[in-house]
Amino acid sequence: MTTYKNFLSTHGRKLALGLAAGVLLTGCAMTPNGRGGVMVGLDTAELFGTPISTFRLRDGMEGTLRKDPQGKYSIKLSQAFRVVPLANAITARVARVENVGERTVVIVETQERGCAYRYEVLAFQGTDVLQWTVGNCKDRPRVELAADAKSLNIDFPNYNRLSRMIYTDNRLLNASVAVPPGVDTRAQPFADDALRATGPALATVPGNDSGRVIPAPPAATPAPAGAPKAGSRASAKPRRQEVQARVAAPAAISLPAPRTATSAPAAPMIFQAEEIKPVVIDLRK
Repeated sequence: MTTYKNFLSTHGRKLALGLAAGVLLTGCAMTPNGRGGVMVGLDTAELFGTPISTFRLRDGMEGTLRKDPQGKYSIKLSQAFRVVPLANAITARVARVENVGERTVVIVETQERGCAYRYEVLAFQGTDVLQWTVGNCKDRPRVELAADAKSLNIDFPNYNRLSRMIYTDNRLLNASVAVPPGVDTRAQPFADDALRATGPALATVPGNDSGRVIPAPPAATPAPAGAPKAGSRASAKPRRQEVQARVAAPAAISLPAPRTATSAPAAPMIFQAEEIKPVVIDLRK
């Protein structure tokens, strides 16, 4: 009988240790302490919190935006202990996910006290994360992926200019650029929930990776019902002017010729830009 009790006691301890290990594996999180180190604690968002949304990285790893019972938001990858905290967010949502170069760029829209629109730009490559915080607190940005998927433009309205942030080659550059034709910086909202342009459709200029846009050409206006017949003298001169105007109209909005294989490639940056330094996070440590 004593042997049987010892057996149960031994296996009970093993079971308790196994359960505790399981809780530690799934319910632990490491967060920055603000002094270059990390704090290890119970991951209440994993154990008791609410998952808001998930996204998938280029390598197949899954990330989750979570909210813990105290209302704090964070992002955790499926194969990492350390989390990316969104310390000041009182609301958060994943607004855009794009594969850019070798990384997956995730743009999280947050709201902070006194700031309606704040954005976390997170560039993931495995468990290596680059993090930037951007936004003017008033507008959603327009986000455009370059045709070659090697850069991402993030445009905020800035009076009669655009404040453009360009993610490329693991860097985030900031520049002030002229407003392209067809872009209304006074539009409310400036971008929709998916961070895409609102208003009439815009045509992208071929061969231009900066995201320059022009309005689509207007449709031809039919002649009024009471207009003179084409064969009359009174209508001859206006008719010739109308034909000339219709012929000249495409020239005013003509697109540049596509680049040939022998032509020199366009410079990636045609304006001065300054680099915004990221917060670098290694989710393995």
